Amino acid sequence: MSGITLTISLGGMPVDKMKQNDEGKTCPPATQDIDLNLENRKEAIDEYDYGPLNPGLDDSGQNDDFWMKIANEFNTNVEAALESRCANCAAFNITSDMQDCIAKGIGDDGSDPYDAIDAGDIGYCQFLKFKCASQRVCNAWVSGGPIDDESQSASEKDIL
Repeated sequence: MSGITLTISLGGMPVDKMKQNDEGKTCPPATQDIDLNLENRKEAIDEYDYGPLNPGLDDSGQNDDFWMKIANEFNTNVEAALESRCANCAAFNITSDMQDCIAKGIGDDGSDPYDAIDAGDIGYCQFLKFKCASQRVCNAWVSGGPIDDESQSASEKDIL
């Protein structure tokens, strides 16, 4: 007997789902393949102005040209642009499942991969399909994020 599946989303955006396979959950390819991740990140830099390279230099003024370019893209001022980061983008996925995928891709070569994730405040960009740092931004930025376990479970509640 065939059936119809209906998915209703109450806000939020569709996210890359972790699908079950024989070994458990699968992860987005870019979280497991460093070359693919770097290729996608390079496209984010070249096509979507992902940056700045070192957000730690924001206070020194060394990133002013970058932030002016972002402000111009969004038709706003630098102060507003500085508040628009991957950390608050609707495509920035920091769910525990995604963090586990990122950790799995980093591997465990004697150090805890979650330390690297925490140090870089790393999540996964659902739009551009790469691991990104929370303090950066790109031209694909959309307000309303991040995607976390709480927002994910709220958008998947059964309303019937």
